[in-house]
Amino acid sequence: MSKFKSLKALGVSVLLASTAVLAAPPAVAQTLSEVLAAVKRDSEQMSAADQARLREFQQDTASQAARMAEGRAALNAAEGRAAALSREFDANEAQLGALEADVSAQAGDFQELLGQFRSAAGATMPEIANSFANFDYKDRVEAIAEIAEARVLPTRAQLERLPKAMLQEMIAQSEVKTFTATVNGIGPQGSNAEAELIRIGVFTAATTNGRELVEVRGSGSDTFLQAFAKQPGGNYSSSLASLIRAGEGEVVRAPVDPSKGNLFGILGDLPTFGDRLQQGGPVGAVIAFLAVVGILIGLFKIFTLFTMGGAMRGTAKTRQAGTGNPLARVFEAYENNRNADVETLELKLDEQILRESPRIERFNDIIKVLAAIAPLMGLLGTVIGMIITFTAITIYGAGDPKLMAGGISVALMTTVFGLVAAIPLLLIHAVVSAMARGNQQLLDEQAAGLVAEKMEAVHGGRA
Repeated sequence: MSKFKSLKALGVSVLLASTAVLAAPPAVAQTLSEVLAAVKRDSEQMSAADQARLREFQQDTASQAARMAEGRAALNAAEGRAAALSREFDANEAQLGALEADVSAQAGDFQELLGQFRSAAGATMPEIANSFANFDYKDRVEAIAEIAEARVLPTRAQLERLPKAMLQEMIAQSEVKTFTATVNGIGPQGSNAEAELIRIGVFTAATTNGRELVEVRGSGSDTFLQAFAKQPGGNYSSSLASLIRAGEGEVVRAPVDPSKGNLFGILGDLPTFGDRLQQGGPVGAVIAFLAVVGILIGLFKIFTLFTMGGAMRGTAKTRQAGTGNPLARVFEAYENNRNADVETLELKLDEQILRESPRIERFNDIIKVLAAIAPLMGLLGTVIGMIITFTAITIYGAGDPKLMAGGISVALMTTVFGLVAAIPLLLIHAVVSAMARGNQQLLDEQAAGLVAEKMEAVHGGRA
């Protein structure tokens, strides 16, 4: 069957070759013998290549089998070594257990004492580690922890470390002294830096310049000193400065935080005046601007009306005509119309008073309008804040009060701003209005007196 296929393939090749011979030019015509020879050569070359690939595959198979054998041998050796080490570990554990039992038996009551020591150390070490005195008297926590975690019986000197540390902590509670330690957050760009600190007992510590209060952060032997990101306001800095400047034996008042920094941290987080302004938002800024403008105008009006009233009272005594103040100008109008009849003189004086009235009452209405606008702006801010709050509730729910704090702050602070702005503006408007009415009344009184004098002169001439 294979011979038949070979003859068939040979016939196809001959047919193709003959076709090529017919299509090719007569100069390159090949005989059937040449075609057959070429086919044989190609077949032999393909067989040789297949044999080479087969030999290469067989060599790779043998190499992989050798490496597999080496890996299995190494695995068996490692498993044997692991089993040996496991047996050795079990033996060591058994020996260690026997030794610990022997130590416990020989220790007797001393073993119970060691247990009490470890219990007391576990309860005392956190207090000592979180104390400011721990950064003054260093390495106390590490020394106690070394004994508490040791698996061997400590000596008497080692056991005395705990009561000595406790006694030292009690003494430190009554001390006010300076020491040097590394503090986080006081260097350039919030880096760590060495600083001289003043310690008030074990509760409060601050830099000796009185600018930075510090607190203890971390736990165990990893505690460190950290300056408060926001220092508490008020008179704490001045009290610390008084303590730093105090002489020996002098009694001064100084802040003490029994929580070792928690209360000072809360005080530092309390919003300042600038924070309150920011909480008011744009509406609060507008109200503050209107309040400042109204107060400045009111103070200007109080000053001008006060100086105007003083000048007018001086003119009322001298009855000197001129242009320096409204009453002087009224006297000027009187002098210009002295020879006119009473009715004309009265009309001229009223005309001059009408000219002076707008100057006296100028800006009063602006103060009144600002006093009325301020609470309305506060009400607007309240509505905006409630809208923000309800929007946060709609989106995030009411589970977290902090999400609603922003809107509530806007609502409350704008209301406060509106009232704070309206109250002084109303008071200033009342003062300004009263002063303006006083100056206006002085003009009316003097004008009426001039008219009365004129009428007396006319009637006296007739008599």
